[in-house]
Amino acid sequence: MADGTSPLEQASLYLDGVYASVMDEVTAGDLTVIGEIPHDLNGMFVQNGANPRFHPKAGHSWFDGDGMVHGVQLDDGKPVFRSRWIKTTGLAEDIAAGHATYVGSLARPGAGKRHKNVANTDLVYHAGRLLALWWEGGAPHELSLPNLETKGTFTYGDTLKGGLTSHAKIDPRTGELFFISWGPRPPFLQVGVAGPDGQVTRQTTIDLPGPRVQHDMAISDRFICVFDFPLMMDFKRPGQDSLGFVLNDDAPTRIGLVDRHDPTAPVRWFEAGGCFMWHLSSAWDEGDEFVLVGARLAGATRVDKRGRVHDDLPLVDGEHRFDSHPHMWRLNLATGAVTERRLDDAYVEFPRVNDANICSGARYSYMARIKTDEKTLMADGLFKYDLTSGARQDLAFGAGRVGYEASFAPRDGGSGEDDGYVVGFVTDRADMTSEFWITPSRAFADGPVARIKLPQKAPPKFHGRWLPAATLKG
Repeated sequence: MADGTSPLEQASLYLDGVYASVMDEVTAGDLTVIGEIPHDLNGMFVQNGANPRFHPKAGHSWFDGDGMVHGVQLDDGKPVFRSRWIKTTGLAEDIAAGHATYVGSLARPGAGKRHKNVANTDLVYHAGRLLALWWEGGAPHELSLPNLETKGTFTYGDTLKGGLTSHAKIDPRTGELFFISWGPRPPFLQVGVAGPDGQVTRQTTIDLPGPRVQHDMAISDRFICVFDFPLMMDFKRPGQDSLGFVLNDDAPTRIGLVDRHDPTAPVRWFEAGGCFMWHLSSAWDEGDEFVLVGARLAGATRVDKRGRVHDDLPLVDGEHRFDSHPHMWRLNLATGAVTERRLDDAYVEFPRVNDANICSGARYSYMARIKTDEKTLMADGLFKYDLTSGARQDLAFGAGRVGYEASFAPRDGGSGEDDGYVVGFVTDRADMTSEFWITPSRAFADGPVARIKLPQKAPPKFHGRWLPAATLKG
């Protein structure tokens, strides 16, 4: 793909074809089903993503599109589909003006009004609320269930000071939500904890030598895991018409462990090989070791530290290169040693586990199988990894079909970590129609037992969540 495409030209590829926005909010039942919906799967799958309402201004990135949630509710074998805009303040300003009023996140400083909280990245159910999160932070937006209407921002009773970044993690045993907030000015990184009662109980500053791009974090029973990646903004690149980024992979990645139970304990830092990560799979404690699994990127930027351009793999926003592979780190708390290894040579992204095992030792991880012959980030199937045995199972979407992150949905009355279904959206690029796939985890390679045809295309989404029926209070 070394065709000389500029970052902004490449970013514009996320506006057309399968990525093109849908404008209508839809509610529909009586959907066509290929196969049979399991009667032991009741609840709702919701997924968030970018869906620009107006043609973007300068510096647009895929990450900048207005948030739209798509959801499929299942009730005793009967599906209902819904799609809803996340009605943020920035979207209201654009609608009032009749055009986009914010510049994108790639625009250089001074280009215009920026940092629109689009709430388009992730969804988390906490303190009895479904919250839409934005990767750069800001206040979460609360959505009603099951209708997905925007109720407004939620600030944890005004105890949330600063932003709450996407990829917050919930301990299923305590009901606590763990999150990070970050920014270009001090404090560059903070970790926070919110209780199940909807109050923030802890917000701790993490000392970093400067601003860092942050995205995900992890928790175990003992620790909150944060990062100091050697990924920097590049303002000095000749001829650059947008913000630039460069990964200095000669510098180490620092992995920080914050004690969950002792807020006075210092952060323990461990040095690993230089890299970046957008998304983690899970973490756990194992004797004297903290174990972490994620999608590791070594060549994470289009332009490397020597100024060489790499257009050989999919790019997001024209700057971030996806050469990510499944990876495991083991941090020894007794010796300070770090051991790490690649789990597979396959290209992957969007790793997920059964959320009940997010911090206590997930055995199975489900990852999107990334197409490497595209300019944009697309998956043509899913992998199921057994992190204990190393075995891998493949699920292909089929010719011309693409998908993204899938979620694990436990079977009603089931037992065992993988006793349930892997669910997610799949789109046919030939006719731009989308389906909702339901695949038994224990028969993963056999494919879906049900494919629900949707009345509207689900543009490529970022992250989603399975919500059990008990959470759908109306």
